[in-house]
Amino acid sequence: MKKGLMKDLARDIIALGGIPFFAIVIVRIIILDTLVYLSQFLIAGSLFFIATFFFRNNFYSGLSLIALVFTSIVYNDLRYTIFGGFVYLLLLVSLFYLKYDKKKIIWGVFFGVISAISSYFAVDFIFKNI
Repeated sequence: MKKGLMKDLARDIIALGGIPFFAIVIVRIIILDTLVYLSQFLIAGSLFFIATFFFRNNFYSGLSLIALVFTSIVYNDLRYTIFGGFVYLLLLVSLFYLKYDKKKIIWGVFFGVISAISSYFAVDFIFKNI
């Protein structure tokens, strides 16, 4: 029974890296009415989806990292960032615990980082030069 509970908990944590959760985060950013942050989310998400299509990386490890990075920027609160970072680490542990492909998890993290950085600097450059 304990092992079944652990698997259920791991799957619940992994769900935080899924499309429905990412959509909820985007809706929250829309409500804040900040075009810069919304642009960062959408560009990073699009870049990550393209990378996932071509390279078959782990979707959850990258998309949740993008959500963590940009919600941390939006909320600008150290407590939130620490909590979000802890939950993200639990997500990675859950992926390994449920025996997802390790290489795909690492590639997902890599493409999540690349997408977030690219989006951040692209949007920063665009909004500074408008």
